[in-house]
Amino acid sequence: MGIQYITDTKGHRKNVVIPYKEWEKLMKEMQKQRVLLGLKESVSEVKAMAAGKKKMRTFKELIDEL
Repeated sequence: MGIQYITDTKGHRKNVVIPYKEWEKLMKEMQKQRVLLGLKESVSEVKAMAAGKKKMRTFKELIDEL
């Protein structure tokens, strides 16, 4: 990966420039991670509902949340 750093006058890194193809790969991976995190949170929520620790919502409430 051809990473370039943009620094200030003191040499501190302020910005990074990466090739566009690498940016696309990173964005796809981040999207996958967001989906997985959402699934993990959903499973935890369902477990809490099943244990009676959280109130179940109606279908309408779920749709309204979207």
